[in-house]
Amino acid sequence: MSARTISLPRELAWPLRRDFQTSSICWGAFIVLLSCYCMVYQVVVDDVPANFAASFTYVFKNWGVWLISTPVIFATLRKYSTKWHDRAVEFVALVAVVVFISTAVPVAIDLLTHARDAATSLMIFLPRYVAVVGVVYLVWHVFLRERRVATETVDVSPSPAPEPPATLLVSKGADQCLIQINRIEYVSAAGNYVEIVERGHRYLMRATLKQVEDLLPATDFIRIHRSHLVRRDEIERIKSQPSGNGTVQLRGGQLLPMSKKHKQALHRYRPAE
Repeated sequence: MSARTISLPRELAWPLRRDFQTSSICWGAFIVLLSCYCMVYQVVVDDVPANFAASFTYVFKNWGVWLISTPVIFATLRKYSTKWHDRAVEFVALVAVVVFISTAVPVAIDLLTHARDAATSLMIFLPRYVAVVGVVYLVWHVFLRERRVATETVDVSPSPAPEPPATLLVSKGADQCLIQINRIEYVSAAGNYVEIVERGHRYLMRATLKQVEDLLPATDFIRIHRSHLVRRDEIERIKSQPSGNGTVQLRGGQLLPMSKKHKQALHRYRPAE
C-alpha cells in the first residue's frame, strides 16, 4: 500500500504551522526553565543531587499536554475572533472542552501511577489550566492576532474625466496619418473598420463605432443610426418618414439614414416650449 500525502491549502497550512511553532517555543522554554527550577529545589530544599531527567519528566507530565492544546485554542481564537457577539456560547463551549481534555491527561497519569486520587488531581490541575487559557489568549493576542489595518481617509471625490484626444491615427491607403477631430464630419461603420470623413476626405480606422464614439467629445457628436455618428454642427436638415425613421442631410450634401431609436436623441437640442 502506497503512502498518500495530504497537503493543506497554503492559507490554512501557514497559520497552523505558526500556531505549533509558537506553542513549541513558548511551552518548550517554560518546561525547560521549570525543570531547571526543580533541579535547584532538589539541591537546596531536598538536599539531594540534581536530576534533570526526573525533573523534566515531572514537569512534562503536568504541562506537556499544552503543546497540543495551545494550537487548538489558537485556531479557535482565530476562527471566532470576529464573531464574539454571534457565537460566544459556541466559543466558550469549545474552549471548555479543550480544558477538560487537557485536565484529563495528568489526572489519568496520576491514577495510572497511583500518585494521587482523581479528586485531588482534579483540584490541583483544573484551576491551573483555566488560568493557562488566559495566558494562551495573551500570547495569541500579542503575537498571532491578525492586525486590522486602519483605514486611511481617502478622497473619494470623482476624478475629472480625461481630456478627449485632439487627433486620431487613421489609414489612407497604405499610409497612416493623424487627422484633427474638430475637422471630422461623420463616422460610419464599415465591417471591422470605421470610415471617417474629414473635409471630404475618407479614412479608415480599425475599430468599432462604439470605440470611436468613446474617443470623440460627446457634446460635439451624436449617434443618428447604429452605423452612423455625425458632428452636430454639420447637420443641415432632418427629414422624417411615416415609419419614424428618416434621413439626415449634412452641410456637404451627404444623406445619411436616421433610425427612429436615435431620432429621439435629437429632441434634446429642441428649444424648451
